[in-house]
Amino acid sequence: MHFLSRKPWIFASGQRGRRWFGGMVAVWVWSVWSVAWGMEPAEILSAVDRKMHAPAHESFNRITFELPNGRQRTLTLYCARASGRRALAVVVSPDELRGRAVLRVEDEVWLHMPGELETRKTSLMLSFVGGVFNNADFLLGDFSEEYVPTLLKEEESMWTLSLKPRTEHTPYARVELKVDKKNLMPLELSQFDASGFRLKTIHYQDVRPSEGDRLLPMLMETASGMNQAYRSSWRVGRLESREFPANAFTREFLPHAGRLMK
Repeated sequence: MHFLSRKPWIFASGQRGRRWFGGMVAVWVWSVWSVAWGMEPAEILSAVDRKMHAPAHESFNRITFELPNGRQRTLTLYCARASGRRALAVVVSPDELRGRAVLRVEDEVWLHMPGELETRKTSLMLSFVGGVFNNADFLLGDFSEEYVPTLLKEEESMWTLSLKPRTEHTPYARVELKVDKKNLMPLELSQFDASGFRLKTIHYQDVRPSEGDRLLPMLMETASGMNQAYRSSWRVGRLESREFPANAFTREFLPHAGRLMK
């Protein structure tokens, strides 16, 4: 039992041992902090993407537009996204818009209107349902896939990134994204035109657990920079990872995109 009476080796040299131990703790804390906070802008975007959803996923969304006259207009959308800048959105309700669908494959965007035989070519800058959201808001993919980031500002609890679109076909010349350091979640996104005018601002709220260890902002509140009387909310009802059929993101399948809904 002699060895039990001896002091642990880290305390054997008294004050020197305590200083050594304190230094080791400081190094450990610094290493953890550096991993969590010392991230490059591109790493931050990738981490945010994977924190929220898998590269290929589907979602059901309820969007409410508040008009200046006090009236409200509500849409339910089914959205599907896959890697390689492939995405589509289909109107589930209201009945007068049901079946209207839009598809993006890389830089090409196509619109299907119920009753029409042929799809029409459109753009990310237009909106297939009207309101403050354009096709880009429905069809853009991962932040890291769509933007080149630079760090604008770093605070104790938040990064502010400036995002430059990788393609000239988006309606935004620049985007600013505020990211919560602790949860690696978006807090606020502002979209600007080429003159620097703020087109709209999206506030991410109601963060909840999603698939696995993912977190997801279930509510996005949006204010228009052009007319503050126009406001909207985007609530995610369900978002899940999914593998899609090979022809899901094609012009030929777009009139039948509603079949993807489970």
